[in-house]
Amino acid sequence: MPDDKTGPRAKFTRELPAVRRRALIEATARCLAERGHAATSVRDVCARAGVSPGLVRHYFGGIDALIAETYRSIGSHVAETLVIALNAADATPEARLRAFIDASFRPPVLDPDLLSIWLSFWALVRRDEAIRQIHRDVYAAYRRRLEGLIAEAAGSRPVDTALAALAFTAMLDGLWLELCLDPSVFTPDDAVRIANGWVDGLLSGNAMGLAADT
Repeated sequence: MPDDKTGPRAKFTRELPAVRRRALIEATARCLAERGHAATSVRDVCARAGVSPGLVRHYFGGIDALIAETYRSIGSHVAETLVIALNAADATPEARLRAFIDASFRPPVLDPDLLSIWLSFWALVRRDEAIRQIHRDVYAAYRRRLEGLIAEAAGSRPVDTALAALAFTAMLDGLWLELCLDPSVFTPDDAVRIANGWVDGLLSGNAMGLAADT
């Protein structure tokens, strides 16, 4: 039978790397939000995380891999936030789709700092294969969830759900981007109303020309 002191110490040893990795990811996100990709360095990240610079290479292999993992982590966090909103909504397909819309324009998804971080990632998509693949994965998962919500809400209506999800994603992204860039033009409630108008069209059988081929 193991000594009582061994268990807690072993557990702490296993958890410590995860804690340090999380601290590095969170520090990287803060650096990207405040300084952008070009000014995000190993030294700054580690100073914010309170760890030695050697841990970036130890846990991630380098700053580029750390930034890529930060993209994956933030994408997962946004997805989890939207899932929480879906789980809290009424069980009807329409209510779930509208809850998805509302959560898209509320904190923590609607956040100017998140925009700054996202812009850093977007700038890297065209020249960094790892970032490009994570971008594909994050948005593919997002569209799949949205496609499922649209299909459930549409019911028997003939809607090309894949094309509808693509169009709806573009609209939500555009509204989110404009809100973060200049919130004086319109409000989050306005954005929700615009997106809900699209849902109204879907439910009335007029899905913006996105009827499925028959």
